[in-house]
Amino acid sequence: MQIFFATIFSLLCGSIAGTAILSVVFSIFKAAFGAGRVSYNSLTNNRVYLSWLAIISEAAAIFFIWLFNHFVFKIKIKFIDKNFLKALIIGFPTLIFIVINFLVLFAKAIHLSFLNDFTAIVLSLLIGIFEEYSARGIMIGNLDTVDNQSKFPNYSIIIISAIFFSGLHLLNLLSAASLAVTGIQMIYTMSLGVLFGLIYLTTKNLTATILFHSVIDMIAFLADPNAIFGLGNSKVNLLDFSINALILIAACIYAAWILRMVKKHQLNFS
Repeated sequence: MQIFFATIFSLLCGSIAGTAILSVVFSIFKAAFGAGRVSYNSLTNNRVYLSWLAIISEAAAIFFIWLFNHFVFKIKIKFIDKNFLKALIIGFPTLIFIVINFLVLFAKAIHLSFLNDFTAIVLSLLIGIFEEYSARGIMIGNLDTVDNQSKFPNYSIIIISAIFFSGLHLLNLLSAASLAVTGIQMIYTMSLGVLFGLIYLTTKNLTATILFHSVIDMIAFLADPNAIFGLGNSKVNLLDFSINALILIAACIYAAWILRMVKKHQLNFS
């Protein structure tokens, strides 16, 4: 729970820092060009402001969660090592999510713009770093501590990390997302959480999970630019829930199979 609240607190602090920084910058800019006082409504309707707000807030959140880990949790996190290729191989099923997002992108025939493209690429990378650092690096690192005599079973570690990761997306209720859309997102991210948790637990390679995470988010942001700003208003139905539930079940079965193979053949990726 401490890690969960530290993550939420980091996001909150990041948002406050981003808002404060950009409000000052835009006020100075407009004052310098004689545009007068900057109103809240004018900023929230400004796509340039919203883009930089999202980017700076996420970057600040990374800094705050790093501070928590450095001074409180003190979990050693490996970003890249010799197991990178193995991590990519184990994470092969994540290509399903990448392909699905690509199909959605092509089907929508979205007109891409420099601002949306830039924001999608940078923000997806920052989100990937923040969420993987927290949900995999700190959370799994804490549950998988070798000095802990009551160490959790590997499969339990993956599930707990996935639930933690999925739970973070409850924050989407604070934006324009409906309860149904948020529910779909939580099932979807639970599936990814299982796969990302499997990758990190078996290889201790955070760069691979950040890569998969960032690519998936980037394509999704390109397919729905409004989602970048929390303005998406997608509609879901029972079929969407059913498909995502089946994907979650498949991810859990795959994780169990890989862990069984690791144990059976006494493989040690870390």
